[in-house]
Formats: sequence, C-alpha cells, structure tokens
Amino acid sequence: MSQFVATTTLSLMRSLGSTAERSVHRLQAVLGREFPGGIGLELAEPVPRKDGSGIDWYTERDESLVRLTDLPPETASVYKARLDQSVRSVLRAAAAHEARTDPAARSTATALRNAVTFPDDENVWVSGDSDGSDGVLVVTAWGYEKHDAETSGRGQIAAVARDRPPTPVPDTVVERPVMSAGPSWWRPIARWLLWLVPIALAGATAWLLLPACGLVLPFGVTAFGKGGGAYCALVAPAPAVDQASLRTQELISEATVIEGRLRQHMNSCQQASLDQAAVAKKRIDREQGLHGKMEVAITWNNRTDLDLAVKCPSGEMVYRRQAACGGTLDIDMNVPDRMSNEPIEHIRWADEPPPGHYEVFVNLFDRRDDPSVQTDFTVLLKRGDSTTPQSGSLSEVKANDATQLKVMEFDVP
Repeated sequence: MSQFVATTTLSLMRSLGSTAERSVHRLQAVLGREFPGGIGLELAEPVPRKDGSGIDWYTERDESLVRLTDLPPETASVYKARLDQSVRSVLRAAAAHEARTDPAARSTATALRNAVTFPDDENVWVSGDSDGSDGVLVVTAWGYEKHDAETSGRGQIAAVARDRPPTPVPDTVVERPVMSAGPSWWRPIARWLLWLVPIALAGATAWLLLPACGLVLPFGVTAFGKGGGAYCALVAPAPAVDQASLRTQELISEATVIEGRLRQHMNSCQQASLDQAAVAKKRIDREQGLHGKMEVAITWNNRTDLDLAVKCPSGEMVYRRQAACGGTLDIDMNVPDRMSNEPIEHIRWADEPPPGHYEVFVNLFDRRDDPSVQTDFTVLLKRGDSTTPQSGSLSEVKANDATQLKVMEFDVP
C-alpha cells in the first residue's frame, strides 16, 4: 500500500525536461538496469493534485519516514555523504549515455539528470533505520527546481554543489558544466514593454468604440463617430445579470458533466479488467494449463518471444524451467516448437505461496522475425477471486535478462 510522503507547491517550482523524461516508471527501469545491485536511492512517485496547485509524492515503503534535515547532525552527515555518492553515480551513468550519438541515449541521459535534480535537502527523506546508516533515501520533488535556482537542472544539484564538498570523480567522466545566467540588461526593457501591452489594448478598444457610440468631451459635448450616434440610440441597455447565480449554475453543470465522465471511466476500467482476465483464462485453457492458489500470466498479440519471471521473497527466481518458492512455469510460448499470434505464459502456485514480497518482471528474449517495433502486453495477477492487470510494452531485445522490466510488485501476508 502506498504511503504519502509530502506535497510540493508548483507555484514555487518549475519542471525540467519533458513528461517522458520525468516518468517515474521509466526512471525506475533505467536505474534498475544501470545499477542491478541497487543504489540506495528511491524516487517517490508523483501524483498531480486535482486542483493543479501541486504534486503529492508517495512511496511503496511501509517504514516510517524522517526528513533528512530533521536528523541529528552526525546521522544526517552520513546520509548526506551517501546521497552525494548516489547522485554522482547517476551523473556518471548519464555522462556515459550522453557520449553516445543516438537520440534515445541522449534522452536517457537527460532523464537520469532530472532524477537527481531537486530543490534542496528538505525534499530528501530517510525510510527505515533513521538512527543508523541502513535506511533508504527517498527523494521527492525530483525533476523540479525552484524558480530562483541558479541552474536549470542540467544534471547538477545546487544544494549538493553548494553545501557539501565534492566527492572525487574519475577523470574519465565529463560532467556537464553549469551555465552562467549571463547579463540581465534586457529585463528592465522587458518589464516596460509588458506595461505597454495593457495601455495599447485600452487605446485600441477606445478607437474601435468611438465610431459606434461617440466620445464624451468637456462642457457636455459628445463627439460622435460614423453614424452620428444612431447606433447608440438603437441599442437597448443590457438587463442586469446576477453574476454570482450565473457562475453557480455553470459550476453545477460542469460538476455534473465531470461526475458522469468519471463514472463512465470507472465502469470502462472495471470492464477492461474483466475482459483481460477472460482472455487470459481462455488462452490458459487452450494450452491445457493448470490453475492454482495464485497465478501470474502475461498475454500479448504477436510472434515475439516474451519471458515472464517472478522474484520470490527469498530472492530466488521462477524463470523458464527454474521453479522456486512453490511456483512453476507451466506454459512457455513463442519458442520454436510452440508459436502463436495470441500467446500466453503462465506461472502458478498449486498451494498457498510463502508470505513476503514478490516482484514480476518481463523480458523481450527474441523477436522471432516479427515485424513489430514495439510489443504491448498485459500482466495479470490472480489470487482467489481477485485479478489485477498491469499493461506495459518492450521494444529492445535483451536475451536472458530476466529482470529487464519490472511490471508489478505485491505482498503475500
């Protein structure tokens, strides 16, 4: 279950990069690929507030959270050193991607820099052992910077560079330099030009109204434009309107429309979940698969070879012919002797699975000459009468990389 961490106000910050370059799921996959052994740094998941005023940040960790700046100085210094080391490791990975020439690598480099760019240490939390040094650092407001920040998020963290001595970086890594803000002689001119805009609009409005209704001059003289004021005489005064009541009716109408759309969306999501579960059951029965106390399945619709893997609480993997923690793969498709355009892979637990934390991964093993550039899939977790779907896609072949993309994780009590 997600735990709320903090809320950041958008009026005090600006975002960095594109929405794709701030995708938490993409960055989690990239960090997992770059640092298979972990990096001691976790990105909180951003959820925009409904009123658009800010971002709520959540983490999947159940342990209590303590803000880094609230820790005792000695403990805080240990975690700050760890934070500095993790940030520099990510920057080194970003520099390695930047050295490549393809656009995808440069986009990944920008995304990695955004992941370790945040306003200050107020946005860093410690989960777990906050009294020692074994806690996990949870970062909020990543991918954002303050409006008055001296940098623009180009892979540098102002707080790290300003408040802590730098950790030595190998000469083989080239960090992107912080660009100077440059002279600001043009700002006063811009402010004056902005003031001229409403004055120009007011003058244009007066010029357009003069031919229609005329202009009242001193001593009771009215200067009429074209038409001699006839237009004004023919126009009846507008009836008084209760603006507050009118606005209330508009808001009620908007709320009714939004409520209807939300209800329709919820119904469609529920129906989609039921349809996906029905598709999976049909394909399992078609391949003569067996059901169990818990099942994990993946469906897709081309001839590429996707592999499904589940990591057990013990760290063992249920993957291909390898069984673990009571789970076995009983359907393996799009191998040379079992090809289909409507494939499925299926892992089942005949008995109750051991309690603990499970993670589900998908690997694009081979395209099998399929012309599809990208393969979309749906992973379904079935426990009892409950089915949970999760969609995803893969386009890069990584043979035998069982943990290429983590799709979901869950706990068995």
